[in-house]
Amino acid sequence: MKNIFNFLKKTKEVEEKYIDKVTGVYNKNYLSIIEKEFYKLNVAFVLIDIDNFGNIVNAYGKDVCNILLQDIVKIIKSNVREDDTIVRIGDDEFLILVNKDGNISSPLSVAERIINKLSINKFFIITSKIKLTASAGVYLTPEKDTNLSDALKKVDMALSQAKKRKNTVEIYNVSRVQDINKQILDIKEAINDNRIICYYQPIFDFDTLKTVKYEALVRMLTPERKIVLPNLFITSIINTHVYQELTKKVIMFNASIIKSKNIDVSINLLPSDILDLDIFNLLYSLPREIKSKITVELLESESVNDYKVLRENLSKLKNEGIKIALDDFGSGFSNLLHLIELNFDYIKIDGQIIRKVDEDVVSYKAVKAINAMAKEINLKVIAEFISSQSIFNKLKEIGIDYGQGYYFKEPLHPSVIK
Repeated sequence: MKNIFNFLKKTKEVEEKYIDKVTGVYNKNYLSIIEKEFYKLNVAFVLIDIDNFGNIVNAYGKDVCNILLQDIVKIIKSNVREDDTIVRIGDDEFLILVNKDGNISSPLSVAERIINKLSINKFFIITSKIKLTASAGVYLTPEKDTNLSDALKKVDMALSQAKKRKNTVEIYNVSRVQDINKQILDIKEAINDNRIICYYQPIFDFDTLKTVKYEALVRMLTPERKIVLPNLFITSIINTHVYQELTKKVIMFNASIIKSKNIDVSINLLPSDILDLDIFNLLYSLPREIKSKITVELLESESVNDYKVLRENLSKLKNEGIKIALDDFGSGFSNLLHLIELNFDYIKIDGQIIRKVDEDVVSYKAVKAINAMAKEINLKVIAEFISSQSIFNKLKEIGIDYGQGYYFKEPLHPSVIK
């Protein structure tokens, strides 16, 4: 009897050590078991990450989001087989060991099925109904690696590529990794060779039609001095040291332009840039007369890991004279929360809404509602992607403060700014 009791006690202790208390799947400790059995495995790795989950936690709190995670895991479980293994290795990251059984397409199908099911499902949080998306990385041949750590790095590389586009699946590919590494090297050389510049799109006052400031739009020059647009090089360096160096280069380039041209400039930054100590300190240490002419446009393309520090850092920058704008209002999850807590000076309405404001009633009403709300809390509104007279007329009718777009002027080389 005593032996049976000890056996049951030991089994329970093992379960508690390796089982995630929130979701009921294996937890990160289970990776040690996988490591021991790694040489025996005939599996593919699928790594699932919930897009912008940090924003949801900031909006609703961890306890509520734990219930949401349970619903997410139910969907994951319903789309894998009994002999596949699910491990929660992060707050919103799940590693799935998919048995291949000689079918190389099966792991990819599992990943695509999960991503699709999560995107079409309606999740309920308290009284709210929300939609989620997720990204997935797939590594089909972990058996080629000698240890678990190397295999995890490769599936994480695939996931990183998927997260740049969101709601998609990427397969680890050696040649693609080599291409990305070459891109990173090219960008690093451009930074060292001073081939990073900014073009400037004027932002106009709707009443006077005079330029009030310029948005800085980064460009890279090839050794032959050809222009490379940011969508062709930025994504390959996100979350790398080279991205940090590029951001600092852009800040210093704009500080120089502000000083020489005596203009006000908006600079696009991510929340992670404001949280990065080196980038924050660079902004903070600029001369006061330069800071007073800078507006930081905070992009909502990523989740926020430390909302408290972000709020504190933005407040410190504002106290130094830097103005803060929320970019792409209407596209992110937690815009309203940001408006209330982060004390913005401006909001920029998402260009996808502006583009249809003259022909789509819903877009028109959305812009009108955003503008009315902004006026109530003393925020100035900027509309971007203004491409025609009819769009401009509708926005002026609504009472928008400022605008930019090719209808007014295309981005300018700094040399032509007077």
